[in-house]
Amino acid sequence: MNDPAPLRPDRSVRAAVIAATAVAIAVRAPFLADGLWYDEIAAFLGYSLDGPGHALTTYFSQANHVLHSALAALSAQAFGADELTVRLPSLVAGVLAVPASAWLARESTADAPRSTALAAWTAAAMALMPVAVLPATEARGYALMMLWSALACAAWLRASRTRAPTWWVAYAAFAALGAWSHLVAACVPAWLGAWSAWRWWRGDSTDERRTGRAGVAAAAGVAAASALLLSPVLGQIAALRDEFRALDGNEPSLLGPEGRAMLLALGGSWWPLGAAGALPLVILGAARAREDRALRLGVAAALGGTLVAILFPIALGSWLYARFLAFAVPGIALLLGAGAQSAWQRWRWAGMALPALAAAGWLATLATLGPRQQLREAVHVIAERMQPGERAVAVGLPDDVHAWYALAEGIDLPGTGPYGRDVARAVQDGSVRWAVLLYPRAMPEAARALRDAGFRDEAVLPGWIDWGGGEVRVLRRR
Repeated sequence: MNDPAPLRPDRSVRAAVIAATAVAIAVRAPFLADGLWYDEIAAFLGYSLDGPGHALTTYFSQANHVLHSALAALSAQAFGADELTVRLPSLVAGVLAVPASAWLARESTADAPRSTALAAWTAAAMALMPVAVLPATEARGYALMMLWSALACAAWLRASRTRAPTWWVAYAAFAALGAWSHLVAACVPAWLGAWSAWRWWRGDSTDERRTGRAGVAAAAGVAAASALLLSPVLGQIAALRDEFRALDGNEPSLLGPEGRAMLLALGGSWWPLGAAGALPLVILGAARAREDRALRLGVAAALGGTLVAILFPIALGSWLYARFLAFAVPGIALLLGAGAQSAWQRWRWAGMALPALAAAGWLATLATLGPRQQLREAVHVIAERMQPGERAVAVGLPDDVHAWYALAEGIDLPGTGPYGRDVARAVQDGSVRWAVLLYPRAMPEAARALRDAGFRDEAVLPGWIDWGGGEVRVLRRR
């Protein structure tokens, strides 16, 4: 069936989207040279180092964002392994998510083709929001989640409007690629599938019920395609099912920093500084969605998956990080873009001031964050100051991620077991004069053992990841 309302955005809108994409590259570039943090190194060493085949067929921890791990392996094989190359797949996906979100916006204005300028506002938000910038600058699968979610939701909206089989197939493919990138991205097709089932059951017209039936069939296609893509690791994932449950008591809670960050993300940032300036746009965007059916459908399609995700900790005893909701970022950009366009159309001065205020908050947040985790800098301090005959050890989580930078610096830096369980025995050797301590908040006993052995802070290197938990300490025995 042909599209009854083909969208042909004018040249100025297309040029604005291209400009936003260029701005997105410029905003993300400064973060690419930062040292790798724990999760990035753990994923690469555990899965990507041995090639894409290993990444696609091995799953012994949640560190494996399967599709991204495979792409990172290919990037490293092609260009060598360093900060930029292992982050390259995320950068490409994060930049492509800008025009993909613009397409989502166009599909959300299908009932009013003259409003396709919303695509430009949405692309601008996607280019600058910290919740879009930061996932695109780390070697994890979150930027891929953003890209595939934007494409899947846009294709679902197009398919719902046109009922063309080609678009249902496209939606199923994009959604399956999202689940391949990160398991939580499956919340998007789960939500859209439930919505389609409701349409099929309670639709007001024959056409709507037919659309719902097609949507349910497409959801089944998503499930089949996802199972096929993940088939080499499904058994391994099932064997780790207890790892997805909050059994230790130290997992993130919806009532803690992660839950607060999820709410703030509606303002485009996980921190109040960035989110506060965008609050007026959130309100205006929500008000416009109430009046505009096409926009309301677009926002609901792109953000509804968060309701499914939140059910996991509430009803199933699982846990959730704010960054796991990266699939909702295009929907957030759509909501904020609608608010910015609404302000521009109603009050010209406010229409300039409100988006500028939001952008200023986002850029100020990005400019003042600092690095995620300064592991590279900590190892460099030891390599630079350690004297002949002195030795060093590393105290951290189960993965010996410090080895990445120790090898680069040409020093021996053995680990001390998961959570530093062997640190007391390691420092009995008097030649051990240095230690690098990761996540000191999570390892008070290991930190105490170092203090008791005479180690004192030589350098304290802050890191914003895990809400400040990414701090790294370099200690020297006095």
